[in-house]
Amino acid sequence: MNLEIILVLEIIILGILSYFYFKYAKNKEIIEFFPRFFQEIYNNTSSGMSLVESVRKSKEAEYGKLTPFIRNTCLQVEWGVPLYIALRNLGNKMNNKFVSKIIALTEKASEFSPDIGKSMKGINDYVSLSKKLEFKRRTELFPQLISFYLVFFVFLLIIFVVFNLFIPSFGSLNILGYKSIFSHLIIIEAVLSGIVIGKITENSFIAGLKHLIILFSFSIIFIYLL
Repeated sequence: MNLEIILVLEIIILGILSYFYFKYAKNKEIIEFFPRFFQEIYNNTSSGMSLVESVRKSKEAEYGKLTPFIRNTCLQVEWGVPLYIALRNLGNKMNNKFVSKIIALTEKASEFSPDIGKSMKGINDYVSLSKKLEFKRRTELFPQLISFYLVFFVFLLIIFVVFNLFIPSFGSLNILGYKSIFSHLIIIEAVLSGIVIGKITENSFIAGLKHLIILFSFSIIFIYLL
């Protein structure tokens, strides 16, 4: 009965964690594709197109799962809705801080500058800078990501050596008891390492779930072969 309760609790916890991770993945995709939309509009307006023409051409591009939302926004602009209002409607659907910040910049730029080309240039420069800084941060943190994985595999190697070489040399011991202890240590290490990796490399504990799953999978295989 206790095992059944534990299994149900694990399934519930896994379901909750999966929900938060998919929500995180959705926001990450928004941050990836939404700037591409602004880049398209900026490139088109820079070539001399009007805003409506630029939006109409930008509508043809692909933006992942955001494509239907962005095309709806483009249609609103084509029908005469001001760009910042159409973007505000899009932002209400996205519910993303990064998108909300860009939309706020668009509204302010529209108030201070009637020249849409200059407005889009300033916003595009901000978006490009944000993406460059994010890429730079990930590049600089990549060695730390590798080192975390190396530390974990070194930990597994130490467990393997201790369990297979040192413990048997002590004589008659409860091997299954030691294997249970080491198994718990390995799983705890996999869970904590995965969460920490996500926080350090992507500034999100939820992002660590994919690392947790990878390390946990290796842990299960290792425990089985131990």
